[in-house]
Amino acid sequence: MNQTNPITIIESGLDRCVTEPRGANGLEGYGLGQSYRFERCQDAKRRYCRVYPGGSFPDYYETCREVGFAGYFEPIEAH
Repeated sequence: MNQTNPITIIESGLDRCVTEPRGANGLEGYGLGQSYRFERCQDAKRRYCRVYPGGSFPDYYETCREVGFAGYFEPIEAH
């Protein structure tokens, strides 16, 4: 039986890429100085971040640990 864990979105907003991840931490295709949508989430096991690269698939996101997010992005607008 497959049960889904509830996900809580702690924070969401826009971030700016300050260092290009280039595939590190599961993140690829983000341009230095470009803005992207993000969500900081928590489920039953951990906290993590979703980053939405945009483009042709607006609901597509990549996930990374908070420490990975902090190394490549800075929030510029959050709520």
